[in-house]
Amino acid sequence: MSKFITSKQYEIHFYEIDYSKKALITSIVNFFGDIAMQQSDDLGIGLDWLIGENLAWVIYKWDVTMIRYPKLNEKVTVRTWPYSLRKFYAYRQFDILDEEGNVICTADSIWFLIDVKRRKPTKISDEMYEAYGVAKDFNESVDFGKLQVPKDIEVEKYFNVRYSDIDTNKHVNNVKYIDWCIETVPVDVVLNYSLKNIKVIYEKETRYGEKIKTSTEKIREKDKVTFLHMIEGEDGKRLTLARSEWEAV
Repeated sequence: MSKFITSKQYEIHFYEIDYSKKALITSIVNFFGDIAMQQSDDLGIGLDWLIGENLAWVIYKWDVTMIRYPKLNEKVTVRTWPYSLRKFYAYRQFDILDEEGNVICTADSIWFLIDVKRRKPTKISDEMYEAYGVAKDFNESVDFGKLQVPKDIEVEKYFNVRYSDIDTNKHVNNVKYIDWCIETVPVDVVLNYSLKNIKVIYEKETRYGEKIKTSTEKIREKDKVTFLHMIEGEDGKRLTLARSEWEAV
């Protein structure tokens, strides 16, 4: 396991909260992306280095669990560390601490390294193993489980990919897919429940100008509601699967 832990303090701003003055899940995931890139920058293999090598990290899976959402003006510490590297996959973990040092969020993620020109996965170099402090013989994976495809669709919504949805890899930022999934959750759930866990698998990318469809199935349980989400492109090909769990507040 890597011994490199990077931490950074964030303050929850007005533009990062929902109607209840709590941080949005999309704000939380943006913190994760920010600190992951900061760690790579600090280790000399950040965005500029990647661009020079025609490489990019692309998110494959998220598993985010919220114990408590930070509120407006609250200061939190976000931490990240590389867990392991396998061929072209990187397993990275995160957590968030409040000002008393309590863990209020945990997250696992899988990223894969791609050759930007070929748009295909490429092997992680010895230089990157060394920079991240990960031993080549430590290649344990993190179990994310499987996500079901929604079948009994209750909600469908269409979205156009905008300029502001595009990231440095010139395709849609991963947080936008989470946004599109949450937009299909009924407003009564959003107002009376709290999102406790979200799992996302990114299967294909999409680009500016395309029109996507999000389909959602609801599974109601006692004091909890689970949604199965699927995002498809204009050609009907599946782009993303997600599962969100909401608990009554």
